[in-house]
Amino acid sequence: MASAGAALAATAGCLGSTDGDGDRPAAYTTPAAAEFDGVVDSQWLESNLDDVHLLDARDEEAFSESRIPGAYHFPDSEMLDSYAEETPDGFEVSPEAIAWTLSEAGIERGDDVVVYGAESNLWETYAIYTLNALGHEGQVSLLDGGFTVWDAAGGETVSDAPEAQEATYEPDLDTSVVATREFVAGNVDEDGAAIPILDMRSPEEYWGVDERGDLDRFGHVTGATNLNFVQSIDGEAGRLRSPEELETLWIDDAGISPDETAVAYCQTAIRASVGWFVLDQLGWEDVRNYEGSWADWGTLSEADGYYYTTGEETGTVVDTFA
Repeated sequence: MASAGAALAATAGCLGSTDGDGDRPAAYTTPAAAEFDGVVDSQWLESNLDDVHLLDARDEEAFSESRIPGAYHFPDSEMLDSYAEETPDGFEVSPEAIAWTLSEAGIERGDDVVVYGAESNLWETYAIYTLNALGHEGQVSLLDGGFTVWDAAGGETVSDAPEAQEATYEPDLDTSVVATREFVAGNVDEDGAAIPILDMRSPEEYWGVDERGDLDRFGHVTGATNLNFVQSIDGEAGRLRSPEELETLWIDDAGISPDETAVAYCQTAIRASVGWFVLDQLGWEDVRNYEGSWADWGTLSEADGYYYTTGEETGTVVDTFA
């Protein structure tokens, strides 16, 4: 995750910049919020704060210092990337810890939820993907620009710890948003991929030059197209790129269509959730996040049908906004 953190850190200095009137951050209203059902901006949230539940995906220290009123903490790696895993016996899911946290936040499956983070859209989109995998029935939206924009706009904040609620969250798993290793393997052979497979890591990871983790092999799923997740984020404005830019990136330049089943992956499915989220907002009916991602695929063998390609300049790299 080091390169992801460095790329996202570069956006932080732009998030507090103001619009032409000089009294609101530039990302107080955003093009993505105006177009996508699953994206809201700070202007919308200010008018609808009492009508939604809030989940804060920042680290615990930041949450304790200041949060949006009504928000509950939704821890990142300890919970979100451990509820599901690929095992020798297949794909296994243990949603109980997440369901307990949502219950403590007073959230039930039919409630509308807004997820926010600090500045960008990484752990936030993974949280949204996770709630979809749990079968959440209400609308789950991203606060475009995150807490930094809300705070810079003078939005109300509090620092007291929220009280635990007494709701009961009952997950009903929807694995249609999840790509297992066997689903990926069933669509990939030594000649390429039968469906769009999107690698959301850096080109160096994709080529196997940047080796991460204690794995048996490095490179990319054979037939996958590389599209670094940061290209979907407008670093200057501190928000998602506009719908028009996202269409250019994903549909025109990546050459994929909303009527195709698509799979996104990265190292651990976190960065890939950005691609999963964007494609969902662009109208894909079947888009999946490979939960095991390269941390799983890199441990497997071509002899068992898990094909990979390695080497600098191999494959296809889309670098529209690189």
